[in-house]
Amino acid sequence: MAVVRAQHTERSLPSFRNEAAHRVITGLLLLMLRTLFRMKLADTRALPEGPVILAANHRSFLDPAVLGSIPARRVAFVMAKKYYDAKGLGWFYRMERCIPVADDADNRTVLRVSKSVLDNRGALGIFPEGHISPDGSLQPFQAGVAWLAAKTGARVVPVYIGGTRESLRKGSWRLRFHPVTVRMGEPLGFEGYGPGRAGQDAFLADLRAAIEALSRPPRR
Repeated sequence: MAVVRAQHTERSLPSFRNEAAHRVITGLLLLMLRTLFRMKLADTRALPEGPVILAANHRSFLDPAVLGSIPARRVAFVMAKKYYDAKGLGWFYRMERCIPVADDADNRTVLRVSKSVLDNRGALGIFPEGHISPDGSLQPFQAGVAWLAAKTGARVVPVYIGGTRESLRKGSWRLRFHPVTVRMGEPLGFEGYGPGRAGQDAFLADLRAAIEALSRPPRR
């Protein structure tokens, strides 16, 4: 998560009106992705109960929309405040209760805000690369997702998103309706990886390998 001083308040359970609006908009978004982008859910699964992290590769600005539209559970995203405040979309981010984080914050604040979502048994969406890949290949992972898994006991679900870079490249607003594919792997837990940075590095290596494996279509 390459976003950083959070503007965060305690978040109660979604109101009935907010939940209804979320379901309608998410349903429309999923319909759009399945029709215009011919999104194929090649291998998706129900998320486990309790705190869970969806960890996906990041190739386009479309990735959060794809990642948030798939699971039945609501997914919270930490996002850059400059995008949260953008005209025309701010209402949507507020309705989805995204967590805006200012550019001058430090990683401890980002981790604290993210941990609060998981401590409340929520679902968190994370792009471990921390930024959109410049060439589409999987970049090195930041340590935050491993720290959160270790501290909260959250299960981490590896996710591969394909086709979004071909639909909307970074730095361009030209939208192409290229097919999008989503695959989910088996949830990973931090148990058994050991304490400290060595354990986190081993966990990140396994998570990265899982996402890389999902990027390769299964042999028929």
